[in-house]
Amino acid sequence: MKRAVTVVSLLLACAAIPAASAMEPYLPKSAQSFGKADANADGKVTAAEITPRAERRFIRLDTDKNGEVTVAEIDEALKRALERRRSRIMAKLDADKNGTVSRAELDRAVEEMIAAADADHDGGVTLTEAQNFRFAKVKKPATGEQSN
Repeated sequence: MKRAVTVVSLLLACAAIPAASAMEPYLPKSAQSFGKADANADGKVTAAEITPRAERRFIRLDTDKNGEVTVAEIDEALKRALERRRSRIMAKLDADKNGTVSRAELDRAVEEMIAAADADHDGGVTLTEAQNFRFAKVKKPATGEQSN
């Protein structure tokens, strides 16, 4: 049981990293995100293309709408993001809904993930299969289930 708690704690700690970076301006890290950021499709991303997205994030963080984002506002946004992530992790891993994740539940989730991503059903997942699986999860229509 202690190992399961440690695994979930590690997942939650790692979950805060994307939430934190999503709140500050950043350069695209993948071809897909680069394509979205490159509004005029000229193969380059400029400040003019990045600024609107950064400004939308700023507006969401500025909860008191005073034109400034405080540490408290960032902390609250990170807390909300972490709570959403924790809920998604528990919904996905805690199969018996008892508030804990056992090693058996973790193993089941890993096996299901591999089976779902293994497009050629050979028992393993190639980088291409992993990328396609991840892309398909992101592209799923909203059904109440979030991608991670």
